[in-house]
Amino acid sequence: VSGPSESLHILFICPYLPSAIRVRPFQLIRYLVKAGYRVTVAALDDRSPADASAHAELRQICEAVHLVPHPRLQAAAQALLALPTGTPLWAAWCQSPQMMHLLRSLTATQRFDVAHVEHLRAAHFAPAVGDLPCVFDAVDCITDLQRQVVAHTPPSKPRHWLAREEAVKLRRYEPAICNCFRQVTVTSQHDADALLSLQVQSPIAIIPNGVDRELPRSASSNGTTDKRFDLIFSGKMSYQANEDAALFLLNHILPRLDLLLPQLPPVSVCIAGTGPSELLRQSALRWEDRVTITGWVEDLRPFLAASRIAVCPMRIGVGIQNKVLEAMAMGLPVVATPVASRAFGRNAQNNGLRIAADAQSFANHCAELLSGDDTARHVGIAGRDYVRAFHRWDKAAELFVEQYAKVRRAG
Repeated sequence: VSGPSESLHILFICPYLPSAIRVRPFQLIRYLVKAGYRVTVAALDDRSPADASAHAELRQICEAVHLVPHPRLQAAAQALLALPTGTPLWAAWCQSPQMMHLLRSLTATQRFDVAHVEHLRAAHFAPAVGDLPCVFDAVDCITDLQRQVVAHTPPSKPRHWLAREEAVKLRRYEPAICNCFRQVTVTSQHDADALLSLQVQSPIAIIPNGVDRELPRSASSNGTTDKRFDLIFSGKMSYQANEDAALFLLNHILPRLDLLLPQLPPVSVCIAGTGPSELLRQSALRWEDRVTITGWVEDLRPFLAASRIAVCPMRIGVGIQNKVLEAMAMGLPVVATPVASRAFGRNAQNNGLRIAADAQSFANHCAELLSGDDTARHVGIAGRDYVRAFHRWDKAAELFVEQYAKVRRAG
């Protein structure tokens, strides 16, 4: 980002503390500060594993970091009480009178130029900042996400009916929230189109995620040559969409891949990410020592560097998949479903991605890449070059500064 013509003071409001796991707000804050802007963070504190190191870094670079305690038991109780109301659980979980009080106090005692409100979970805090110009970074269309959850959850499971009720509430709540802001941003054209289909009237800007410049340029640049894993899938495994993808990989893709590669050693898989369920662990046991489930890891890069292919077999998803960006930045070839790759545009297959619509084609692409080192290398290089050119956090921060200017001019 080029240097600011004025030192904007940005009040950055988040439903959770930005961190390496909540990468979009974390990196935007880092690059806004690098560009010379002043940032004060206000966030709910749910004590995520990555919070300690993130909090330390943010305190060093920001004007201030204000954390409001938000225990999970309190959040769950709020969600339970919201069931018979019109408030979706996505919002009820993060309601906080203490946060509202903090924001009123901050805006009454300090001068801010603009507020950046991150995600639907925090949108209900916007009234607390009064007339301060606001940009709402919706990130994704949550109504569309919930619709997919309904479609991919069997009616025999209680989760299906809860998701249906949540989808009905979100269809009313999400567009009403978006229309309260002068500017909305999302990560992909698909999410913009989904919000427009809900009759969102506010202007919508598309600002994709970037990748951390500190990621190695290739999977071998950090000196790791031992490829312990053939495939790696990463993400927060307590998130239903990621768990569904991991189960799809183990139960439907891996058996087909074994049939395609009888001449090679058995394919090994790494599933990296916090909160794997007992169901996922039990599914991995079927494969004995071929499947490694890591749980939370402080740094994903060594696991990516120790893998030959990154896979993203997601059947539920919105926005842009950071796991795909990070793997491509490391020079790994990536095989992904259309859901996981649609944020990358129509030319995704020329940008280091192999796109597979079903389990068999997914296995076919993986088999091709595992069988041909030259093919895998060329795909990885194409992906790395694409990410370096089009997914930069400094550019994303610059685009947000443009949105801040718009809402300030609008009064």
